[in-house]
Amino acid sequence: MKGLARLGLLGMIMVLGACSTDFSLEAPWQDIPIVYGFISRQDTAHYIRIEKAFLEPGGDATAIAQRPDSLYYPALQVQLVNKINGKTVNLSRVDGNAEGYPRQAGPFAQSPNYLYKVHARDLNLKGGEILELVINRGDGKPPVTAQTTVLGTLDLREGTPANPINMGYDRNVTLAWSAALEAQLFDLRLLINYREADPAAGGQLVSRQLEWVLTRDMVRTSEEERQQWVIKGEQFYQFIGEALANAPNRVRVFDSISISLLAGGRELADIYQLNQINTGITSSQLTPVFSNISEGVGVLSSRATAQRTGIFLNGPSLDSLRDGRYTRQLNFQ
Repeated sequence: MKGLARLGLLGMIMVLGACSTDFSLEAPWQDIPIVYGFISRQDTAHYIRIEKAFLEPGGDATAIAQRPDSLYYPALQVQLVNKINGKTVNLSRVDGNAEGYPRQAGPFAQSPNYLYKVHARDLNLKGGEILELVINRGDGKPPVTAQTTVLGTLDLREGTPANPINMGYDRNVTLAWSAALEAQLFDLRLLINYREADPAAGGQLVSRQLEWVLTRDMVRTSEEERQQWVIKGEQFYQFIGEALANAPNRVRVFDSISISLLAGGRELADIYQLNQINTGITSSQLTPVFSNISEGVGVLSSRATAQRTGIFLNGPSLDSLRDGRYTRQLNFQ
């Protein structure tokens, strides 16, 4: 699996889509580096997006955005430094379009789509290590730097919940996992796997999946490794009942549940909390800008994912899915 480091990767990924990196393009000329990188030990390659933004007064921002030489530096030395063991690696400039990461359509030139790449094997990162990004622009300019702590392995604890799971209407079901302190923001989802068939179309069962987003932005509130999220069993059936249309002529068969967990580093939690501070009736209506880049705008952070599959419903829960008040019209067999 490769990791593309770019704005919005965590669903932000989890929260970056709500974060503004606006600045005045009509200010006196200055070189403004724009940097985004999300490092995961689970990726086979890491990509950093590095661009520039500047516009002399009176310039046409729309026209300049379509000129690659206005977006990209002509020559950069980009390095990642492991501050624990001192190892330094150089990143190579590649075209994201050729790497399988085309740039989305928008105001900026789509080709070339330059990114800076290093293979994961060249870094061999471990959880808890501090990684520094160093960008040298030349021409006597100071290096642009940023640091993040690498996230370790997430552990979706076996047996929490038990398998098969009891989704009784009145039960509190705890989803628990272990994560080191550097993981500060969590995105938790249930993937509900089932099959359905339309008898009028030959009756062949086709695999389907529902995604239930439990939380996109759970901020760690304790230093304990064990973290958890609690749902009410009744909510499970309510979600399915609202997500699927009634189907008196369509056969459905429940298969299993998967738990999907995504974690982000402290920088991503800071972005979320900064935006939360400025919402509500007392807010200034101005979106604050977060950046951990020494000069410019952007974020370097780390992420990790985990998934637990093959969780089944116990007998009474299957009965509730078939005959319960929220799902009886869905024709689960």
